[in-house]
Amino acid sequence: MQSRFAYRLKYILYRMSSAKELAQSLCQTALENSPLFIGIYEPTQQAFIFINQKGLEMFDVNAIDSFNHWYHKGIYVGIAVADKEKEMQMAMSQGKTWTEDLLFGKPNGRFFWGRIFVKQLDESGKWLINIADIQSEKSSLEKFSEGEARFEAMFMHAAIGIVMIDKESKIVLTNRFANGLFGYAPDELLGKPIEILLPSTLSAAHRSHTAKYLEKPQIRPMGIGMDLKARKKDGTLFSVEISLSYFVQNNNQYFISFINDITYKKKIEMEMILKNQEIKKLNESLEQEVMNRTNALVETLKDLEQSKTELEIALSKEKELGELKSRFVAMASHEFRTPLTAILSSASLIAKYPKSEDQEKREKHIHRIKSAVSNLTDILEEFLSVGKLEEGKIEAKWASFNIEDLINDVLSDLRNLTKTGQKIVYINQNCEQIYSDKSLLRKILINLCSNAIKFSGDESSITIQTASHADGFSLAVSDQGIGISEEDQKHLFDRFFRGVNVTNIQGTGLGLHIVAKYTEILGGKVQINSQLNLGTTVIVEFPLLSDER
Repeated sequence: MQSRFAYRLKYILYRMSSAKELAQSLCQTALENSPLFIGIYEPTQQAFIFINQKGLEMFDVNAIDSFNHWYHKGIYVGIAVADKEKEMQMAMSQGKTWTEDLLFGKPNGRFFWGRIFVKQLDESGKWLINIADIQSEKSSLEKFSEGEARFEAMFMHAAIGIVMIDKESKIVLTNRFANGLFGYAPDELLGKPIEILLPSTLSAAHRSHTAKYLEKPQIRPMGIGMDLKARKKDGTLFSVEISLSYFVQNNNQYFISFINDITYKKKIEMEMILKNQEIKKLNESLEQEVMNRTNALVETLKDLEQSKTELEIALSKEKELGELKSRFVAMASHEFRTPLTAILSSASLIAKYPKSEDQEKREKHIHRIKSAVSNLTDILEEFLSVGKLEEGKIEAKWASFNIEDLINDVLSDLRNLTKTGQKIVYINQNCEQIYSDKSLLRKILINLCSNAIKFSGDESSITIQTASHADGFSLAVSDQGIGISEEDQKHLFDRFFRGVNVTNIQGTGLGLHIVAKYTEILGGKVQINSQLNLGTTVIVEFPLLSDER
């Protein structure tokens, strides 16, 4: 009996020992396969007694002794280890888990942002320390902050008054220009009813107009053909032009007014009216005497007619400028709202994925933020390019270079913009060394290819072709996209013009206008061949030039 009992006891102890070893083996495997730094720290020895392989790799060391040496020498950038351990010890004495985002240093001189978690492992006093690498998260937040700062600067420093109200007609935001325009200190208008900026006699009528606008809001100029007035803090009234827009954020509707002081414009218009009246009276009095006047009076009449023409031309340019400003404000409001909405929604969603296993979801929204910020930057670049062109600040810088090298360099950048399955084919026909402006030619090519990518579908092909001729060289970009109607082709190079079949595709309507201007600077000409739903080919021809220009 004793022999059988002893045998069973040994068997049971053997099974228990095997189960314990199996559990320890499974635990060890889980620690080593973790994507985080996992370490066990012994405070009394001031040293780590365990670090998983991922943790050693995170700090570019290959042994725990090397890490312990570096731990006291400079693991926390700018912070002493002893000071930081006091904070950890205090948190754990209160039964808490200590966590913080810190800048960690590596023995090779590099550093990274990490999120550290520290808790007491058991009654022995040992600490369990986890560290997650959050360098990409920090970089994304910094880029987002930069984009947000650019938008805030554009809003606050815009050379036009901007006032935002809520659905209760209370002012929630004003920019610096608006505060100065109405004579108020910063933030003084916040929370006030919008009627404070209107003539007191129009308050009741404005509330009625506002109620109707709230029912059916739209982007539009306000008071076309009317003499609109606004009221300053001191009660002074002045003439204004106003454009309206709206947007929805967090289920709250907001309305934006773009306000332009046209007092000087009204003054000029009145002076012109008076001048025209004077000219009319003078002409009427001269009609009776013109037959008896000498040639000197005839010359005087010509001078008066010329003055009248110059005044009419000035009025026409002023009106054109006003229309251009209104179109710009409407375009900017529409084009900025879409990427900004994407940035806000993605930033909010990132905060909902704090766990390490949510990294893929975070990366998705971080990519959306980057794409939206890049979109805003492209829009601003187009607006700035048009401004420089209109002011005549862009001049060609002539030089000799290899066009094939330039196009291959541009292609490497464009492939990041292509849609699924799209491919770009480059064909060169005896066109190598040319004499032109490399920067302007690059911008022309990028604009044409960006349009081809944007207005073509997935799995389509885009062709770039360069050719040398006896009298110059040509650059052609062809796509298999939505095409352009014959009617729209007449206006393609106008500022802000967009075809009727591209209303659902994002854009400013400035691309081809900029291409035409750059081509004109280089002495070339643009030709477009297109059919609806069959594709478009844009051909840019340049004259033959040499270094002796």
